[in-house]
Amino acid sequence: MPLLPASPTAVRWELSLLAALPALALLVAQCVWLPHFVSDDAFISLRYAGRLLAGDGLTWTDGERVEGYSNLLWTLGVALHGGLGVGVDLVAAARLLGFGCSALALVVLACAGAPRDLPSLLRAAVAPLLVASAQATLGWTQAGLEGPLVLLLLALGFAGLAAAHDRDANPALWPARTLLGLGLPFALACWTRPDAPLWVLVAGLALAASARSLRVALALGAPAALAVGAQLAFRLAYYGDTVPNTAHVKAEFDPATWPAGCAYVGKAIAAHPGSFAVAALAVVALWRARSRRSLLAALALPVVAWLLYLASVGGDHFPCRRLLHGALAPLAVLVAVASRRGTPLAGVVGAAALLGIGANLYVARTDAESHELRAETWEWQGREVGRALAAAFLDERPLLAVDAAGALPFYSGLPCLDLLGLCDRTIATTPLPAWLDTTLPGTPKPPGHLHGNGGYVLDRAPDLFVFGPPPGLPLPVFASGAEAEEDARFRDGYRLVQLDLGVRPLVGDLATPITAPLWVRLEGRAGVVRTEKTVTIPAWLFGAFQLRAPIVQRYQPPTPEQAAAADQQLAALVPWLKQRHALAAPGPDGRLGLRLAGSEATLELRLPAGRWRAEIEPADAASGLAIDDVPVDANGAFALPGDGRCTLRLRAPGDAAPTRLITRVTLRRASG
Repeated sequence: MPLLPASPTAVRWELSLLAALPALALLVAQCVWLPHFVSDDAFISLRYAGRLLAGDGLTWTDGERVEGYSNLLWTLGVALHGGLGVGVDLVAAARLLGFGCSALALVVLACAGAPRDLPSLLRAAVAPLLVASAQATLGWTQAGLEGPLVLLLLALGFAGLAAAHDRDANPALWPARTLLGLGLPFALACWTRPDAPLWVLVAGLALAASARSLRVALALGAPAALAVGAQLAFRLAYYGDTVPNTAHVKAEFDPATWPAGCAYVGKAIAAHPGSFAVAALAVVALWRARSRRSLLAALALPVVAWLLYLASVGGDHFPCRRLLHGALAPLAVLVAVASRRGTPLAGVVGAAALLGIGANLYVARTDAESHELRAETWEWQGREVGRALAAAFLDERPLLAVDAAGALPFYSGLPCLDLLGLCDRTIATTPLPAWLDTTLPGTPKPPGHLHGNGGYVLDRAPDLFVFGPPPGLPLPVFASGAEAEEDARFRDGYRLVQLDLGVRPLVGDLATPITAPLWVRLEGRAGVVRTEKTVTIPAWLFGAFQLRAPIVQRYQPPTPEQAAAADQQLAALVPWLKQRHALAAPGPDGRLGLRLAGSEATLELRLPAGRWRAEIEPADAASGLAIDDVPVDANGAFALPGDGRCTLRLRAPGDAAPTRLITRVTLRRASG
């Protein structure tokens, strides 16, 4: 079915492209103003795409398959783009795909204005300009997520409805073949976002009500129903679930979320004053044109339904109103149709649109959330930490537990555990902990960040923990980490080290020193390795911090004694973080070593009884090793009288700081 209407409102693609040129130029300017932002969640989809290209299937990590993405078509599109692009990595592929989808959407919206001469060409330029000037477009065109594809598909879908209405204003007379063709973009949108069926459902019911024919809704929605059914069958067969795993985490539909959701919708409308104000005028204009009322209902009611849906789920925690991105398409089609010559108030709509474009652009460039994205670089710090971990543990392949499941896991390539549950079914399906309300009253609780299961996480025995956004925080932030901190297995089995990466380039000309707080399992794949005759200790574990009592105290209200112990631990942690006397740092080969800036660094370790000899690598990087009060002979050997925990003291050279990193300390069984 052709997208564009036949005569008398037929248009040519070249005129539509001309009408879209101002909006395309503005889109480029918007991308130049926000050149580096890529959402951390985008890297989740990129990890799925990368593993698919590597032959590991649509999986986020090894083990149980979990649908941690909610944008199947986008993920496949990025994989296809990245797989075919010569020298194009997946991040660049996602950004190029986002820009391309946005640009095509602007051309489609120009088509909806039906340009056929110079005056109509100028009117057709208005709708795409409203979209290009919007804050959601500014923030999310190159952010790596599916918003631009949703925008394109909804633009195709709603512009197609307008084109069909131009040919025949009575939807009841539209052939079934036409309705099925009109439903195809909506069907593809259902593969792009799991909540996209709402758009075609409401649009179809609106047309069916105006035509008094349920056949219209059934035929229009049939492709979407088939798409949803096909994906459900795939999901059940491949992932063993009926909904994306992300739905378990984010779709609470709790009545308590309505206030936050309504506030989100109100702020989203205020952030796009031009789009909504001009669309409101377009609604009045199309209502006055009686023959357009059925189209008006099909364009406006889905937007209303979408705003109610956003309110019901509590909105979204991302800046720049990400979830409003797709709604810009039907709003723009409303304006495009109402701006045409012969429509009541067309001149008023066109004039108001010029002011609306300016209002949109003013908010997009001055709003604090836009500047927040412009300044955001922690995803690129995650890239540097991820690359460092990949190089440091090339052979060991430790299990990395993270709160931020995007850039750091993507660039590390390590087996990972998502502490927030987006990519872990057990955490996602764990009920929200009751202590969230009892111990954190009034604390902001962003949707999608509330699930956790500290006991399950420690049962998995991660080798590395990174809390919070990269480069990480020394203490837990969210539920899984807060519960793990209360567990003796964490306090006894993990040590906090400071990973010093030096000054690293981030984006553009920006470079920054990066120190990553990293919790390491002492006896894990990244830690101590024991055999019958040797104990090999990574030297960078010396000087690490041991948590002896919970500090965060989120899991349960602390007693006075627990609060005092937490204060004591915090008083010990703060100077440890500041003094930086023992740092883990990558060597020339990327493997980690100890940079010992103080006189000594200690490590508590359980050792069996017997006679041992200590070997330090490289031999000249430290002056020696002491074990509690056990004397060490001239050969570097010492005897432990019984099994137990002892304190190893690694001493720095007496004359100067080591010129080389200390890589490992090996204790070998000694004879005699």
